[in-house]
Amino acid sequence: MNELLLLNYKLLTISTFKNILKDKAIVELLGVFAYSTKSLSECLIHFSNFLKILYESEFEGDFSNYLVDLIKHDENVFTKKTARGEKLSEEFISNTKVELEVLNELCSMSDEKIKNILSSQFSQSDEIISLLGKFSSSFKKVDFEELLNYLKVNSYGIFAKYSAFNYNKDNTFSPIKYPDTITFDDLKDYQVQQEKLILNTKALVNSNCANNVLLYGDRGCGKSSSVKAVFNKFKDEGLKIVQISKQNLANVDKLLEKLAKVPSKFIVFIDDLSFSQEDENLSIIKSALEGAISKRSDNVVIYATTNRRNIIKETFSSREGNEVHLADTIDENASLSDRFGLVLTFLAPNKDKFLEIARKIAQDKNIQIGDDFELEAQRFATQKASRSPRVAQQFVKKYVADK
Repeated sequence: MNELLLLNYKLLTISTFKNILKDKAIVELLGVFAYSTKSLSECLIHFSNFLKILYESEFEGDFSNYLVDLIKHDENVFTKKTARGEKLSEEFISNTKVELEVLNELCSMSDEKIKNILSSQFSQSDEIISLLGKFSSSFKKVDFEELLNYLKVNSYGIFAKYSAFNYNKDNTFSPIKYPDTITFDDLKDYQVQQEKLILNTKALVNSNCANNVLLYGDRGCGKSSSVKAVFNKFKDEGLKIVQISKQNLANVDKLLEKLAKVPSKFIVFIDDLSFSQEDENLSIIKSALEGAISKRSDNVVIYATTNRRNIIKETFSSREGNEVHLADTIDENASLSDRFGLVLTFLAPNKDKFLEIARKIAQDKNIQIGDDFELEAQRFATQKASRSPRVAQQFVKKYVADK
């Protein structure tokens, strides 16, 4: 039995890392390996599909790097238990090592080897087979002990490979491959609020008691940017962030349950949080913050931003309702913000502070400030009807563009 057929049969015995065999590129490659049951045209199509996927990947045609990445970030019982520090039986460890040997054998595959075997199978077709494309290989292999250490340090699956995610309505995670790189150096003023946010996040990362945080105040004052900045400050220490939209809050309990099982620290980020009084998601988020029977996991905090202190939109007619205990209803509406252990206030700066922020932004960008800078900044703020750091940032961009 030749090398391709034998390796194909070995791969069929894999159980723990079976998800890897479902990868699109690997499926196409296995189609080539099963050449004895296929026509030459079928093998050519499988191989060209394999190359297309491989070159469109982040590894740009390096097959061993592609496969090593699949192995390191596969989500299976071995990777999960190892990342969580759970004990593995000797039999399970032995089986896993055997599977890694098979996958490492696949890592060493080359396009020349495949073409030679196809040429021997399909005689008189050497000229056609020689037209098949090539793929590179750094011939990396996965060492069992190195894989153990990687999983223990970085967690497993998608959580080992990425740090920022969106949580979808179908209860899946989508990685954010290029998250905002903003840092606290990019933000001006509000140092007191930022320091409290940093200390709370540091407590989370260090497995100490950390609070859920509500960041509220005027628009454009850096509430969302502060959350992203604190994530960037601690992401190299293993911190991860998951953003869930207001429209998906019905699934927040499922999200928290999933994250509780992952051996990493998470910020669940809810931007621009607000509710109407009839919003059914209100009770869900209250329960997620405090009040549920289940204990909140220590590896997750909720950071939410809002422009409203009481979060719940209240009308004059709601205060004039016909409930017997109307005061209790009003008090309940205000209680959501009270369930955040830490509330940070971001208020728009006065005129002098606004101009100071604008000057600092210009200095960071090495922009020459003219005599007209402050007057133009005040005019711009008047047009925008706001003196926020965001408006200051917008003004500086316009100031440079107009010069």
